Amino acid sequence: LAVAGAAATLGISPTGIGGHLATFEGIGRRLERKGEAAGVVVYDDYGHHPTAIRETLAATRQREPGRRVWAVYEPLTFHRTAAMLGAFADVLAEADAVAIADVWAGRDPDTTIASAGQLAAAVAARRPGIPVMAPGAVEATAERLAAEVRAGDVVLVMGGGQSYRIGERLLERLERDG
Repeated sequence: LAVAGAAATLGISPTGIGGHLATFEGIGRRLERKGEAAGVVVYDDYGHHPTAIRETLAATRQREPGRRVWAVYEPLTFHRTAAMLGAFADVLAEADAVAIADVWAGRDPDTTIASAGQLAAAVAARRPGIPVMAPGAVEATAERLAAEVRAGDVVLVMGGGQSYRIGERLLERLERDG
């Protein structure tokens, strides 16, 4: 809305504003549609805070109604994961299925205070029966997802480290193997 107001102030017609806004594809790594293969749609998002994850999940459900949504998350730093483990588990449990890659350490020196497995267990405790896994590194996560997803699924990959590679590898694998 602010962009439309600024454009109008500059003398651009409402029709011109609408036409340009209709072609805007968004920005990279913010609910970015990476592709579709074997009936599975893959999105990528930089979200690595519980609030951002919650809003991105809600937007994904709005964009892809009626589809099973996988929340695929690469936690960003061990300290952040440990400090907000409960909040991350709460929000990830809102998805239909969850995959958690290994924690991206960044510059975090203490790699013992949290793990993807601990976060996966916390998600499962909050919502018994939800499919949840912690397969390992981003490559292993993509491989495991390729074996688990089915046509009609939406895979929402989130995180700030190397998470974008999960979606790339998943699409490659699904395109190759159908």
